[in-house]
Amino acid sequence: MLIDCYECKAKVSDTAASCPHCGALPADSDRSLSVAVSDLDMKFSTIFWFLIKASFAAVPAVVVLYTASTIIGGVLSPLLHL
Repeated sequence: MLIDCYECKAKVSDTAASCPHCGALPADSDRSLSVAVSDLDMKFSTIFWFLIKASFAAVPAVVVLYTASTIIGGVLSPLLHL
C-alpha cells in the first residue's frame, strides 16, 4: 500500500525502510536499519596511515582532558586538604 511521506509528500510503500526520494524514516521508526560489513579489503598501508591519523587526531582531546584534570585537581586539592 502506498502512503504519503511526511517530509516530501511523495508516494512511498508502507513497508519501505525509508523514503527513496528524501531518505526520511517512517514516523513509526522504532525499527532500525541494520548494517552488515561483509568484506573489508584494505591494504596494510591504508590501515597503517589511518591509525597514524587517528592517533594525531586524539592528541587535542588528551591535552584538553589533562588541562581540565589539572585545573580541577588544583581547585579541589586545597579544599579537600590533600
